[in-house]
Amino acid sequence: MKENEKICIIDDDEIYIFLMKKSLSAMGINNEVISFLNGADALEELIQIKSDQGELPGIILLDINMPIMDGWEFLTEFRKVNTNNYKKIPIYIVSSSIANEDFEKSKTYPEILDYLSKPVELETLESILRD
Repeated sequence: MKENEKICIIDDDEIYIFLMKKSLSAMGINNEVISFLNGADALEELIQIKSDQGELPGIILLDINMPIMDGWEFLTEFRKVNTNNYKKIPIYIVSSSIANEDFEKSKTYPEILDYLSKPVELETLESILRD
């Protein structure tokens, strides 16, 4: 990912978001991080960025179990607004869910590059962000 691209974290766990930001900083990744506690807030902001013709994030780290709008609902709605003529954003599911049905469902979304279990190892995080 490029240095000027934003990293988007969508997760209802504020401690997890805090630790991810600290981890990124410790790894020397200085990209701007935008974070949201649910899919609805994230979707609203990403729609606004797109309508303002701003720069969408270079990557999305998405939890699936959240209040208001979960990760699956977010993906369904985000697909509607992030049409093919705009930027393709790689999405990684980052979840504490070990349910096989969640893992299998993630394979049905071409924009999901991987399903990562929490806590994400720093080497894995660095690998996906440095590509």
